[in-house]
Amino acid sequence: MKLLLAAMMLSIVLSVRADELADRSDAKPVDVGVRKQLFVDDFVVAEKQRVTRVLGQVTKANDGKPIFTDGWFYGSVLHDEGKFKLWFRKPGTSGFGYAESLDGLKFAKRADLTGINFAGDYTLAVEIDSAETDPRHRFKAGYDAPGMAAGIAHSADGIRWTPYHDGKPVTKRAADTYNQILWDAEAKTYRLFTRTDFGTAGGSTELRGTRSMTNPAPKTNPANWTLVREWIFDKEGKSEAQRRQIYATTCWVYQGIYFALLSVYEYPGDVSEGQVTDTRQRHERDVMNFYIAISRDGDAWDMHWVYTGQPLVPRGPDGAFDKDLLLHASTIVTHADKHWIYYAGANERHGNEQVKFERKHAIGLATLRLDGFVGLSAGDIEGTVETKPFKLEGGKLHINIDAHGGEVSVEVLDETGRPLPGFSGNEVVTATKLDELRWQPQWKKHTDLSTLRGQTVRLRLHLRAAKVYSFQISG
Repeated sequence: MKLLLAAMMLSIVLSVRADELADRSDAKPVDVGVRKQLFVDDFVVAEKQRVTRVLGQVTKANDGKPIFTDGWFYGSVLHDEGKFKLWFRKPGTSGFGYAESLDGLKFAKRADLTGINFAGDYTLAVEIDSAETDPRHRFKAGYDAPGMAAGIAHSADGIRWTPYHDGKPVTKRAADTYNQILWDAEAKTYRLFTRTDFGTAGGSTELRGTRSMTNPAPKTNPANWTLVREWIFDKEGKSEAQRRQIYATTCWVYQGIYFALLSVYEYPGDVSEGQVTDTRQRHERDVMNFYIAISRDGDAWDMHWVYTGQPLVPRGPDGAFDKDLLLHASTIVTHADKHWIYYAGANERHGNEQVKFERKHAIGLATLRLDGFVGLSAGDIEGTVETKPFKLEGGKLHINIDAHGGEVSVEVLDETGRPLPGFSGNEVVTATKLDELRWQPQWKKHTDLSTLRGQTVRLRLHLRAAKVYSFQISG
């Protein structure tokens, strides 16, 4: 009887294991190629255990003090021709200036912008168009045109501009925060992100929203924008407008992932913490925070970090120049193996129609490790991350890992999840106290994956007291 029961139990276990393998073998391989894969979502992840997805931690430059005090954003910073290029809103409402820097910290003013018929709040978002073949149109910008609508313009040098559409708006109202035009190499079209207006949110409070549009050829048909989507924060119902509203949205595309850069207006118009200007106390209502959201198509956004209250760049403490309002630059700079995140800060709240605050604005900088926006983190108990199957297009594996206080190892599995001889079990080499952007794991008999090139495989990462951010296949 005991033997029969044991046989039955073994049969059940084997059947369950066979079913699991069958399920896993049905998983369709993902297209990885040689593009870097970020762990910002589960696009390439099949299974994870005892790991948590965490937001990256930025470091504020200059001890948290501003790096540029002669202007603020709405504006842009790009790295081009070996230098940082800054487009900034001049004090007051007197247009835009242009500055340059070699180190990204000390900027020298070079010129005032000409040619753009700014209106309203004076906003500007500058991009370098990687798809453009005409050098006269290399720089493209979105701005606030007359009529509280969006205009677009082009330039050869980023200083002397020529509006498209004879300077007329290319959208309807309302577009008085960032208006960003950018080439989307993934979708092979241009995108335009602007603010839009949903009326009021009770009383006299505005209900702010964002719209996105596409146009395959704005140079020849600048007003031919197709609306993709308009959205507001409404996950928690209509009353959410009293808790948070979107103030400004731009998009940054990196490694095939769309990052929404969001300036979120929190407790809009709520001046219950005091109706007199206070540039010392850090406030929590009527403030603006800087978040990111994630998308794979530039349309449907994962707002997890907004709803968990985790800004990408936190506001400063009491007395800081950025204690109450943060407004991101229109894009993020990637240079010298890190991300440069420029932002404007202000030392008082937004205010409302009845209460006006006096405040000072300046530009600050935060930096982040390469690919370090979001990671998968394991504690002192080992966690695992297993990828979906993918065809191995190269022989080298690079992993962005922070295990300076722990350890990490990598197994290679076949398409169905079975361990591959020579790349699993006792053949795995564990690395300890490691913090590298491009770590190349090894095995006892293999220094790379060249013998597996062309096969469909999975990776299984073992982590203890470690964070992993990305992996990439090369060579």
